[in-house]
Amino acid sequence: MSDVRSTEGVDRPRLDVAPALARPGLPDACRLCAIPLAGPYCHACGQASRAAPRALREVLLGQTGRLVHTLRMLFTRPGELAREIDEGRDRGSMRPLTLLLNLIPLLFLLGGGANGFSVHMFAAADGSGRLNTAIERSAARRNAPLPVFEEHLEQRFRTAYSLLIVVQVTAYGLMLGLAERRRRKPWIVHFAAATHYMCFSVALSIASFSLFRAAGTTLAAHPAFWMAQMAVSGTYMGLSLHRAYDDRPLAAAAKALGVIAGGFVVALALTYLSLAVALWTA
Repeated sequence: MSDVRSTEGVDRPRLDVAPALARPGLPDACRLCAIPLAGPYCHACGQASRAAPRALREVLLGQTGRLVHTLRMLFTRPGELAREIDEGRDRGSMRPLTLLLNLIPLLFLLGGGANGFSVHMFAAADGSGRLNTAIERSAARRNAPLPVFEEHLEQRFRTAYSLLIVVQVTAYGLMLGLAERRRRKPWIVHFAAATHYMCFSVALSIASFSLFRAAGTTLAAHPAFWMAQMAVSGTYMGLSLHRAYDDRPLAAAAKALGVIAGGFVVALALTYLSLAVALWTA
């Protein structure tokens, strides 16, 4: 019969991990979130301590590396940024909505104006002339000179469109969630994939509108180019679904067509809603 001895009352070594991990010159806790440090970088929030080796370039231009990586993945590997989020390795990328909200001002700055993405473009493309009539009536009601009113109207349109773009991203995210419901991915993946697609679409629009603006014409006057741009966007969506959700090429293409069609209706509705809000508030 084995001799079983009680271990009660016996002093046991105390397991204290913190002293073993502590390093000379390292602060006790993160200055940002107060979590005890086990190294030069906080394991909870990623904040570097004073003991972390950081160059002046990293401190002043630390986001540059993230931006370059994000843009490279966005244009060369569709769906990879959403996959990074899904797999928990997105620390080196910019947040999707942050990137999108930085691209929207560039759309109006580089691709806006008389021949770019503007109220003037929609008014020129309106064969019925109703939009021009509404603009003239609104200017008359406010006793404002037409050029001054049009300038105010353009500013209101930019503001309304920038706010409603988030609604469009949400609609795309919901459609992706429905299309990929069998994959059982977290909703953050759907909304990330939707936002990255919008980032690509806005970047493509910036290039297109800038090109036609420089040529002294409008994108709306060249329907063939417009259709080609839609084809590029659809292809990008299909490739994104293939990489982010592991869809087979045919399934990804079919889902992309459905999402793009629904998104086009939503985008058109939100654009005209932006015009209506701009007319009402200008």
